[in-house]
Amino acid sequence: MDYTLLRQHLAEGDFRKADDETRALLIRLAGEGSIKRNWVYFSEVKFISVKDMTTMDTLWKTASGGKFGYSVQKELWVFNFKRWGKFFKQIDWVQGENNIYRKWPAEFDYTIDAPKGHMPLTNALRGTQLFEAVLMHPAWDKNKDKKGMTIEERSAAAAANTLKWPSF
Repeated sequence: MDYTLLRQHLAEGDFRKADDETRALLIRLAGEGSIKRNWVYFSEVKFISVKDMTTMDTLWKTASGGKFGYSVQKELWVFNFKRWGKFFKQIDWVQGENNIYRKWPAEFDYTIDAPKGHMPLTNALRGTQLFEAVLMHPAWDKNKDKKGMTIEERSAAAAANTLKWPSF
């Protein structure tokens, strides 16, 4: 995949164009169906390679001094106990006391002054399945061991292999 345009827009500080290019890259990376529809199903995210996801993320983080990128968003989402409302408030995707979604694209902040995690944008108006799939992508799993298992998966496997005491 060619990341030249994304790299260029980010280097120029044109986060609006970088956001549009990121969306276009996701569509191309997700496959033929996404290209025909011009949008990504949440179930297609898993087909995007770790290398491609981390490349986009690294470009965003480098251009923003660590403020923007999918891994930054994942960290904040987990920090907010995976509660969408709190998370969206923190990254400024909602406004007012009723947490109304900002109107895309006019009401979003495409500057370096935007809150940490504000970009790249992922449509969540019709639900959070796509965004959750992006944030749960294996590219952001820092706890994988050499066998590709997380700490939680290793613990579950170990528990399954322990002796079971008879119940009386």
